[in-house]
Amino acid sequence: MRQAGQGFSADVATYTTIYAQLYRAIAAESGATRIVDASKWPVQALALARGGVDVRVIHLVRDVRGVAHSLSKRHVVRPHTVDEADFMSHRTPAGAAARWLACQTEAELLSLCGLPMTRLRYEEFVRGPRRAIEAALTGIGLPASPSQLEHIGDGRLVLGPSHGLSGNPSRFRKGEITLCADEAWRQEMSRRDRVTVAAIGLPFLLRHRWRPAGRRTAEGHASGQAAPSVAASYWPLVSVIVPTRGRPDLLRETIAAVMAQTYRGDIECVIVHDQEPPNEKLADLGTARRRVRVVANSHSPGLAGARNTGLDLAQGDFIATCDDDDVWHLGKLQAQISRLRVEPDLLAVGSGIRLRLPGRTLDWPGRAEEISYQMLLRNRVKELHSSTLVMRREAFAKAGRYDERLPHGYAEDYDWVLRVAQVGRIGLVIEPLADIRKDGESWYLGRAHDVAPALEYMLAKHPDIAASRRGHARMLGQIALARSSLGQRDVGLRCALKGLARWPASLQPCIALVHIATGIHPRYLLRTARLFRRGMA
Repeated sequence: MRQAGQGFSADVATYTTIYAQLYRAIAAESGATRIVDASKWPVQALALARGGVDVRVIHLVRDVRGVAHSLSKRHVVRPHTVDEADFMSHRTPAGAAARWLACQTEAELLSLCGLPMTRLRYEEFVRGPRRAIEAALTGIGLPASPSQLEHIGDGRLVLGPSHGLSGNPSRFRKGEITLCADEAWRQEMSRRDRVTVAAIGLPFLLRHRWRPAGRRTAEGHASGQAAPSVAASYWPLVSVIVPTRGRPDLLRETIAAVMAQTYRGDIECVIVHDQEPPNEKLADLGTARRRVRVVANSHSPGLAGARNTGLDLAQGDFIATCDDDDVWHLGKLQAQISRLRVEPDLLAVGSGIRLRLPGRTLDWPGRAEEISYQMLLRNRVKELHSSTLVMRREAFAKAGRYDERLPHGYAEDYDWVLRVAQVGRIGLVIEPLADIRKDGESWYLGRAHDVAPALEYMLAKHPDIAASRRGHARMLGQIALARSSLGQRDVGLRCALKGLARWPASLQPCIALVHIATGIHPRYLLRTARLFRRGMA
């Protein structure tokens, strides 16, 4: 065994040495500082890294069903062939899915071994290629300057001649290329093959949160398919509303992230001070194209009134909101406005989030590219957080403004998206685009005496929640924990037991029962809920 291990190590070392010589020769001839190797198997990157080569990995990953459908195609002519009878190899759908599963497993191994690696979703790349490439390069520590990405536009690429010797026909295309998602599997793949492939790839389908299947829209497009790109000649003004109270340092960090957005249009940031004097000096943080306005809340005290004050003053065609302790990622607005522009029937778009927990962070990708009303009844959907939402102005005309009657404005964003989902479509950008702080205190959050009456108000206002067994159980569990935290354990117990009767598998009533029985501090129960990707808010 020792000799076999030594022989393998020697072979890997030789393999790495040869590759390193090849890379140095390519660099010397081309003058490049980085070499792009389009090899398919992640384990090769691991071998090279173990041999001392500086390897950074962008792992392009596509829905296993699309991959299986493409690899099962027959009679695809090799682009480099001199014989028209020479075709690309093909696989059965199940064989292609097994190959895909092995590749994803190897990619997980790279992460565990500490290699710099980022995943680039095929669907996100097609929808917004420049933003996706910028994020991927930044993720491996190689941010690109704008001049280095001039060949990447909205829905198109300009490619030079290929120096490849073999491979997929798409590798040999040059000039201006229009990107279009290949979603043919949604119509052409048999149900049996689709189920088989999905079963094989299920662990990573769940991990990367692909939707179970496509559906036809009224326009005849498969959902999830990239819409035709729109002209990029005009990027509309976006108004960002930031309510604040008593956190000047965190607020400055929030404003800085808004000012630093890579969005190509203009931004106005409306800071609404709630129950405190406005800090006019914050206006100095703005620029000519990133203006900061500072005002006092002129509506009811609390979040809902502060947001409505911002709406009174907002001048943009699109409205975004952010809490004063959260931080946007640089490409957030560009990604979401791009989505809104290519899907004009979307009223609002949220995004995945990254939770800043005490001592660590937790990525919380979006669960689906579109959120239905029924899903919102069952689940609060953290990705539709007030710090992720970007909305058309007309959404407020259709769904109304924030409800200032909600006790302390608690759950005002959930109330609003429920109303929007009844009158239009709500989308999500899957990748996390905002950091949400869960490691500090808020004026507006975590106060049991506000939580309980607010959620009881919500149940009365939205009777459809009670009609959803899972949604009703969830909210009853939240009310139970709030009442128990106020010392009203008998009321909490009745709510928790009623919740379990509605949906026995619901986590929230169980967590409330733990508090009723032990009196443990709610913060520890909230951390437990997050382990199961659930919340008590």
